[in-house]
Amino acid sequence: MTAGFKSKVLLISMFGMMAAPLSGRSGVEADILEEVNFLRSNPSAFARELDDLRDRFDGDILLGEGDGPDFTTHEGPRAVSEAARELRRRRAVNTLMPSDLLARAAADHVRAQGASGQTGHYSNGKGPGQRVKARGGNVYVGEVIVYNYTSAQNAVQQLVVDDGVPDRGHRKLLFLPQYRYAGVACGSHRQWRNMCVIVLAQTRDGSPIMPPKGE
Repeated sequence: MTAGFKSKVLLISMFGMMAAPLSGRSGVEADILEEVNFLRSNPSAFARELDDLRDRFDGDILLGEGDGPDFTTHEGPRAVSEAARELRRRRAVNTLMPSDLLARAAADHVRAQGASGQTGHYSNGKGPGQRVKARGGNVYVGEVIVYNYTSAQNAVQQLVVDDGVPDRGHRKLLFLPQYRYAGVACGSHRQWRNMCVIVLAQTRDGSPIMPPKGE
């Protein structure tokens, strides 16, 4: 997605079907942004974490750590292996800075959808670009959503592995170097226990980057 794409990359991950909710977490949004930046700045190190993840499979079931819940997956460990191989070929890209405006737009979606139990990129008739615009920004944004995660690391791993998503669109979106800012909001979800929305943009408010005068 570049400056003209108007929230056309809208992606959702539901890697786990049996994950338990987290409660009493503080700073989960900051933790997830930190994990995304770890992915972008050091993909080979993130790949090593996926190696550990792959070793926890029993068939297509991802076994929980300690007393944690198990996950039912579509593709099993082969999707994790594929993700790790690709990350080892990727170069680092710039890290993302936090944007309060993008985070407020993400939080609007969490509040509405968490209460309704719906999934997807629309709530109250608004998609991500419309939500950012309602907060005073512009519509040139991308968005990924993860449901039913157990930690910040698990949330980003879901998006990177992209189990059951043939084009691995979440992974591609998280690596776009055009993006410079992100707003993250997480909360409870009526059906999927919890959810986290990440809105990404080239600018702090979702406005396009204009070319220099004379070009």
